[in-house]
Amino acid sequence: MEKKFGVPGEVVVGILMIETGFGSFLGKDKAFVVLSSMALCADFSNIETYLNDLPIDPERRDWLKDRAKEKGDWAYQEFKALLQYAEANKQDPLTIPGSIYGAIGICQFMPSNALKYGVAADGDGRGDLFKMTDAIYSTGHYIQGHGWNGDMDDPSRQRDAIYRYNRSTPYVNTVLAVADHLSKANNKKLAAR
Repeated sequence: MEKKFGVPGEVVVGILMIETGFGSFLGKDKAFVVLSSMALCADFSNIETYLNDLPIDPERRDWLKDRAKEKGDWAYQEFKALLQYAEANKQDPLTIPGSIYGAIGICQFMPSNALKYGVAADGDGRGDLFKMTDAIYSTGHYIQGHGWNGDMDDPSRQRDAIYRYNRSTPYVNTVLAVADHLSKANNKKLAAR
């Protein structure tokens, strides 16, 4: 993966550890249910009754209606991508576990990213994000595709590439801390030989 995508293995290990504990927790929900439910929110009437008892002014209600449409439309696109992913991997889409947002696999990709960055590293022709080898390569592909270029020494560019994976500064800090720890441990092992 490092040779193919130029992303240090320690960075990918940090991501997979944080995302799912190397696959030990893939989400308690089914991605199909999560994404289809969110897609229904594009029609504000599906959720409006839950807001009737809240003191929301008309301007805020309009904002909520626009936001629900935007998120619902996004979820619908992800739902369609989930169906494509399931078909390509010969999986029952009703059984695919996911996060509370519909992210799937050991690397927790949104289905559209699974289609775009999924790599069939084990040679079976399917980018199955529930297989460790495919998840490792797919994560490297994603990070490379979002700005990581080979031996990148610029810490701000490293941070930007990882931030695109999960838009959280504490997440980026944690991934880089894990990667740094693993790199130092590896260097100590090599020096002891």
